[in-house]
Amino acid sequence: MAEKETYEALPAGRSLEELIEAERANLMQVQGMAKCLYDVLLYSDDDDGTMHADVVKMIARLIAESVDALEKIVRRFKAGEFGPPPNKPAANADSDSST
Repeated sequence: MAEKETYEALPAGRSLEELIEAERANLMQVQGMAKCLYDVLLYSDDDDGTMHADVVKMIARLIAESVDALEKIVRRFKAGEFGPPPNKPAANADSDSST
């Protein structure tokens, strides 16, 4: 299966930074739910509750790592470390070709 391109057309009126921030917010909500589920499972009467709680704890940790990675991407984006999308010319290249 071909890997999805990372530079897709952004929804109208939404910058890359806004889209990343929206995904961060979603991930943080899921992380909060996972932490609550961890506590419920950890103290449940179910024999497998502790094992399931450990799985949920790992999920919460992985989500936290994703949130941190998105924060780093936003910082790098603001610093101008990302170039134009692959297979697309830079914005100033179009104006040079019209002369």
